[in-house]
Amino acid sequence: METLDKLNAKIFAEQLHTRFKAHVGNPEPVELELAEVNERTTSPQVELFSLIFRGPVTPILVQHIHHLEHDKLGKFDLFLTPIGQDENGTSYEAIFHRLNKPQP
Repeated sequence: METLDKLNAKIFAEQLHTRFKAHVGNPEPVELELAEVNERTTSPQVELFSLIFRGPVTPILVQHIHHLEHDKLGKFDLFLTPIGQDENGTSYEAIFHRLNKPQP
């Protein structure tokens, strides 16, 4: 399983509009598309970005840590929050707010 500290906004941005599988205990995973990567700069010491995923109208994933799988990024756990829904599907957000590691 991939650790999230190796995944950053640039790596996720390279995967825009690709599919992620959310394993939620059903026989079939729920497919999510990475729709947006929003990066903000607050200081050189802090990494802050968010991911917006689009999923189907149903099932709606609850706010929770979900096990995701991606063809290039591998398997990892990510805390997703549903943030909106329309006739085309449900949107989810994951927020990363962490200290940058010092460069050697």
